Amino acid sequence: MLPTTPVVTDCLLHTIVLRFTRNAATKAANDRRGFMQMKIGRTAAALIAGAAFATAVIGAASADEATDFFKGRTINIVVGFGSGGGYGHYCQQLVQYWGDHTPGKPKFICQYMSGAGGVKAANYMYHAAPKDGSYVSMLSDYGAVAQLLEPHKVKYDYRKFKWVGIMVPSNPAMMVRAGAGATNFDQLFKKQIVVGVVGMLGQDGINAQIMNSILGVKLKIVSGYSGTAPIALAMEKGEVDASISSWISWKTRAKSQIAAGKFLPIIQIGFKKAWDLPKVPLLNDYAKNEAGQKVLHLASAAAPFRRSVTVPPVCPPKLLPARR
Repeated sequence: MLPTTPVVTDCLLHTIVLRFTRNAATKAANDRRGFMQMKIGRTAAALIAGAAFATAVIGAASADEATDFFKGRTINIVVGFGSGGGYGHYCQQLVQYWGDHTPGKPKFICQYMSGAGGVKAANYMYHAAPKDGSYVSMLSDYGAVAQLLEPHKVKYDYRKFKWVGIMVPSNPAMMVRAGAGATNFDQLFKKQIVVGVVGMLGQDGINAQIMNSILGVKLKIVSGYSGTAPIALAMEKGEVDASISSWISWKTRAKSQIAAGKFLPIIQIGFKKAWDLPKVPLLNDYAKNEAGQKVLHLASAAAPFRRSVTVPPVCPPKLLPARR
């Protein structure tokens, strides 16, 4: 099992990479399901582990240096999704407080850049964003997986971003509308429903594809929504049947619909159940074999590190401790 805590030694990381690579390589077949297992398995552990856990501080800036840089500045937080979804809500909360806890008390603002499930913003931060320290980002939690699945679309190396911090651990959860014709995950093996996603390379799109390819459920995936809030609205209108989003975001954004039984959580993605979803099964529980289990573990790997804040690879390292 991939680790669920951020404290991981280099030795353990190498062990994870070797196990993941060896087992995925021997299990992969030539069909679509086997190809997906092989492609993810070869380097996924290295990308996830390197991106999510490697946050060593490089150097240290004096308080005066940090204050001089940040004083009077506006710092842009590039969010890889729209303003109405979970990422947008967390950014809006962050900007209210981060400045007061940063030397020089700069002003932070959210800049939304949705597209390709978060890939557009990650590409921008990697190549085009100013590298002087005035830009930080909230990128897709599944950016490393997207890099593996579609390397021709992804123009970044997720391992090279520098991690500032993690806002909240949270399991993604699939929610279905009450009239979808499915009230539990087992029914999806026989009943096709329509799931709306922001992008095929975002958390929701990747997990929906994994459910289809690895488990064999019958999801019709409709991609291209600007955020999870518009998908929830489409669910209320009956245009789509389901959506996959952070459980914490669901509780904030759709509290009344959940309480009224209009939205039903049927599966959660993580290594352990959310404390308030004790009866909703984990996606990992549906693994059919060892190779499939490793792919499902990969899908769960981002849950403890949701809503991470990063800076571009060449951002001045002396400013990183002050941001943290």
